[in-house]
Amino acid sequence: MTDAQSTELIIAFFRFSAISIFMVLGAIFLRDFANRQVAWLGAWASFSGAAYLICTSPTLNAFFGAGMIFIEIFCHSGQIAIWLFSLSQFRDRLKIWPTFALISIGFYLSGRVHFDLLHETGSGFELPAYAVYTLARFGLIAHMIYVAWEGRDDDLLEARRKFRLVYIVAVTLTTLVIASAETFVPQPALTGTPVLLLQSVGMWFLAATLAWYGINLRSVAFVSGQSGPLKSQKPAPEDPNERHDLASVEQLIETDKLYLQSGLTIAGLAESAGLPEHRLRRLINRHLGYRNFADFLNHYRITAAQARLSAVSDRNIPVLTIAMELGYGSLGPFNRAFKERTGVTPTEYRRKQLADS
Repeated sequence: MTDAQSTELIIAFFRFSAISIFMVLGAIFLRDFANRQVAWLGAWASFSGAAYLICTSPTLNAFFGAGMIFIEIFCHSGQIAIWLFSLSQFRDRLKIWPTFALISIGFYLSGRVHFDLLHETGSGFELPAYAVYTLARFGLIAHMIYVAWEGRDDDLLEARRKFRLVYIVAVTLTTLVIASAETFVPQPALTGTPVLLLQSVGMWFLAATLAWYGINLRSVAFVSGQSGPLKSQKPAPEDPNERHDLASVEQLIETDKLYLQSGLTIAGLAESAGLPEHRLRRLINRHLGYRNFADFLNHYRITAAQARLSAVSDRNIPVLTIAMELGYGSLGPFNRAFKERTGVTPTEYRRKQLADS
């Protein structure tokens, strides 16, 4: 067997293995995940990974023939799928419509305009269109890295905190390397052996990593629920130490109103409670039902905000003042948290409550 034949065999092994893993992973998402948004996004991302490996293989392109029209839909939307799936993993209250949906549509259309209408036409719009698509592509990758990294301190799920680093390395690094190769390698070389080998091995590594975490840690690493207060009160912790620790935390938050402290972090609350940080994370998650610390604080802050905004005596106090008094550093985060939980802005809520009083 020649070196060229050996390399082709290696490419085929990794490519077909990755396709199989992605297809099985997509089926697992659809079958096992109670959170349907995560299920559909995970399946979309998985099937798109398989489609990408088919689209970038000249042999498989020829094999599927006319069926490539359907496969290419998943292939071309793969970057969108993995981006939205990434957001669903690390933002517990993700709402796709309208902002993220519009960004997705815009990105998809920018790709189709370049590749289907302007590519290799010699048009003066070809280079600007490609520049827009490329910047958007790397922008989505950068946002994936940012979202996975920026929430690590607030994350109350220890397995997911560890998974964030794995995710950054496996998903974003693989995506970044492949996207860079496809952007900067000359077009004729994209079907050459080095690029095909990079695609096959990189996507296999990505598929294997996601499958491992998906099967072994899907209840925590692949989020299947929502962050928020438990719908029914759980029994007090059986461990006396945990019971007293939880009582201390509730005393600090509910009675001493430590949540009003601007810039309060989980490290600060742990210090006030005299607890190791990892123990506090476990207490809040296991016994109060929250997946991230910001959501835990917002529950108390927004509840207090609703009372303040409904009070006739506070009707002339600016919304910004109320937000600052409740521990928010600016109006933007307060408005987003309030609307996320009530469906309306603080001003709209106040107007309706005062009108009904």
